[in-house]
Amino acid sequence: MLSKQSEDFLVKLRVELLFRGKKEEDIEEIEAELRDHLETAEKQGEDVHAIIDTPIKAYADQFSKHLPFINLLTKYVTFYVLFLFALFTVPDLFAQSYTLTVSTILNAIFTFLITVILGLYMIRKLILTFGDSKKTYIFGAMGGILIFGLIVLSTFLAHHFPLYEIVTLNQQESNIVGIILLILVTIICFILKQKIYAFILLLVCLPNMIALVTTQNGSQIEYLIISFSLIIALNFAFIVYTFYQFRKDSKNKN
Repeated sequence: MLSKQSEDFLVKLRVELLFRGKKEEDIEEIEAELRDHLETAEKQGEDVHAIIDTPIKAYADQFSKHLPFINLLTKYVTFYVLFLFALFTVPDLFAQSYTLTVSTILNAIFTFLITVILGLYMIRKLILTFGDSKKTYIFGAMGGILIFGLIVLSTFLAHHFPLYEIVTLNQQESNIVGIILLILVTIICFILKQKIYAFILLLVCLPNMIALVTTQNGSQIEYLIISFSLIIALNFAFIVYTFYQFRKDSKNKN
């Protein structure tokens, strides 16, 4: 069993190499070799500070010369950005009408900047600073709440201050485009073996789709009430399920 300092060192090294775009298989091989070496040294009572006190960036530079630079991070970020755009666009297409505005585009750009660029920077900074500690999770949760709040605020402003309307679709046109995009994104997710993202998108679209079907001849207020109620119900179910899984995992560990 490794000491806390050694575990933190391995976590920080893994994160640094991942952010440099290294292959995960190569990183796991390096980590396994270092873990065996550190475990053996600690069991024999040897001092490992010469290794774990080495600056992470300097240590990662040694492996960068021997590992092929395959930027998997770029691939995942690109996929995430496209999925994020779909997540903020497709559900709105299942409405009684849809208007693409300048604010919608600016909101998508802003969301990308704070979730991908700021989010990844924050995760990297926290792990390299605090390692696998409570502070990482606490500050990470606080940062996540802040980012989520900014997204909600940005979306609210985009809806209430459209700036300029680019195109407006009626209900039929909007729904057809929504169905096509939903099917297209789902197929892409299955091809890339990311089925969970297809499920998330469907789950986010579901309240709007159900509200649309049940209020064909109803008012906008009825549509919003049903949609909002379903969103609350789904979020509550997710929180209950997450709490249940957490309690279950805790009992299994004990």
